[in-house]
Amino acid sequence: MRTVHVIEQSPAPVNVVGEAITILAGGDLSKPFEMHIQEGVQGGGPPLHFHPWDEAFYVVDGQVEVTVAGKSTTVSAGGYVHIPGGSIHAYKNISPTAKMIGVVSDPRGGQFFAAVDQLRVPEDLPRILEIAEAYGVIFLVPKPAV
Repeated sequence: MRTVHVIEQSPAPVNVVGEAITILAGGDLSKPFEMHIQEGVQGGGPPLHFHPWDEAFYVVDGQVEVTVAGKSTTVSAGGYVHIPGGSIHAYKNISPTAKMIGVVSDPRGGQFFAAVDQLRVPEDLPRILEIAEAYGVIFLVPKPAV
């Protein structure tokens, strides 16, 4: 059974490879979606990847280049993009700073973010890829030699 969830104060953000991600609502399988605030600097954002859940972004500030299935679109403040589960996608902040509200249809998104908090690239990349795979996120980057 679904329950009512009220968040009166935002939790502290986690640091996901330079992006500050505040997991506003997540980690509870009784909810139909979770919500994040994602803030980053120019050039930031994940490489091409996919996961089984739907994801949507509403750009609050700045500009973000979103690539889905090989097609790139610049999304400015006030813009929205929905990415169906299983779609290969990435985003890159193209303005000096960018802020988005992310909504996903599975708690593994926030769980992944929390699990990689404070890990760094390139030194922690093998661990990040291992954690990602455990949460259903597959990055399309060459796996580093171990």
